[in-house]
Amino acid sequence: MDQDYLRGYRDGINELVDRLLGTEAAEGEGAALARVDETTATWGLQAAKVVGSSLTGAGIRVAVLDTGFDQTHQDFVGRAVTKKLFASRSSEDDVHGHGTHCIGTACGPMRPTTGPRYGIAHEAEIYAGKVLGDDGFGTDRSIIAGMDWALDQGCQVISMSLGAATRLGDQPSDDYEQIGQACLDAGTLVIAAAGNESGRPQRIAPVGSPANASTIMAVAAVDRAFRIASFSCGGMNPNQEIDIAAPGVAILSSLPGNNYDRWDGTSMATPHVTGIAALIAQSNNAFRGWALWARLLQISRRLRFPPRDIGKGFVQAPPS
Repeated sequence: MDQDYLRGYRDGINELVDRLLGTEAAEGEGAALARVDETTATWGLQAAKVVGSSLTGAGIRVAVLDTGFDQTHQDFVGRAVTKKLFASRSSEDDVHGHGTHCIGTACGPMRPTTGPRYGIAHEAEIYAGKVLGDDGFGTDRSIIAGMDWALDQGCQVISMSLGAATRLGDQPSDDYEQIGQACLDAGTLVIAAAGNESGRPQRIAPVGSPANASTIMAVAAVDRAFRIASFSCGGMNPNQEIDIAAPGVAILSSLPGNNYDRWDGTSMATPHVTGIAALIAQSNNAFRGWALWARLLQISRRLRFPPRDIGKGFVQAPPS
């Protein structure tokens, strides 16, 4: 059989499964959440049970490797922020906005200047490594240098809403496998976006790199009705799985210049997991590295979708 035939057959089966399971998953609480009131907190924080948690991320160092961070944003005045530039031929500022948006979700304030709460670990220490340039693109060398820096800084969580598309049959990068393992051995969890290359239900693209490394947690995106986001990649290559799912559609967060906006992407889902990982890490010093990974999956909420799409389930914050 030729590859095109196999891909067509696979895509047809995927579409059938998604239709059968997707209808169930959108019922009940998911349908109610679609009409959620966001006056006090974003739908993502409500769905992930962040609002009911007494944890703050205090004492936890969170590294976000992205396009940088606008630390002058009105919602981050007085926060502990460490910044470092790794992208070549790039300014030190977050010109793109992607990094500021991701940091907003992971570590934004308990009470923003305006609008609903959108941030999770509001007392965590922020380490912003600019590994992507002003155009939003970067190199593996810059990303790995940022990971090394975050590890040296003693960060317990590293968040990477970035990646490159992969194809069926591609293998994970040895470099990312190795540095992910080094981080886990040192008590640091690396969390990365699964990728946005799918066109569901017809086509599911495999998890991108570096999220496809077995030592890096891969995050898929769902919408407020708990449906898999149409763009979210899946575990289509053997042993390159989705690990967990999180809110990734119409996500409100901070942008440079005291601005805010709603963005979509597994990039937006990833910092939800990152912020909650910081809460869990704060709750018990034993939750580091692999133990933190296991705890995130253990308390996740099961959804009626195959592990290929959501891993162990939908991320949930611990109450305390």
